[in-house]
Amino acid sequence: MDRAGTPVGDDRAVIRDFEAADQDAVRELVLAGLRERWGDAYDPTFNPDLDDIAAEYVRQGAEVIVADLDGAIVACGMVVVLPDGRGQIRRVSVDEGHRRQGLGRRIVGELIERARRREMGELIVRADTPWTSALELYRSCGFDELGQDDVDTHFSLRL
Repeated sequence: MDRAGTPVGDDRAVIRDFEAADQDAVRELVLAGLRERWGDAYDPTFNPDLDDIAAEYVRQGAEVIVADLDGAIVACGMVVVLPDGRGQIRRVSVDEGHRRQGLGRRIVGELIERARRREMGELIVRADTPWTSALELYRSCGFDELGQDDVDTHFSLRL
């Protein structure tokens, strides 16, 4: 839903919890986005957390979700619980062929709802400053910008 409560995104995609069988598809989805973003500077060894998402995130209490469209994973994201009780959104990614359809907003919206249910007082997220579509996504979902430099932009949402 957008700020006015209007449904957004391709409603054929089902937002659901990550399952072990999703491991390879989610890893490739996130890495494809990173390859696209970083081009020649991309180094997959910087992302060992994606080698076992269940162990790195799910078993540690994170909410990991996917958008499943006819058996294909087309978007994903997660909320990690920080030691201070806040949540941090990580690894939001949408397949290149399914962008601009509201799936990113649906993923972020679901992560916000899950954080509320878990009574997190605040969600934070860091996005690459040059990645303007990501910055616009978080702004459109109600996040406040806390600061920005040439590398990162930091956002917060009080729940």
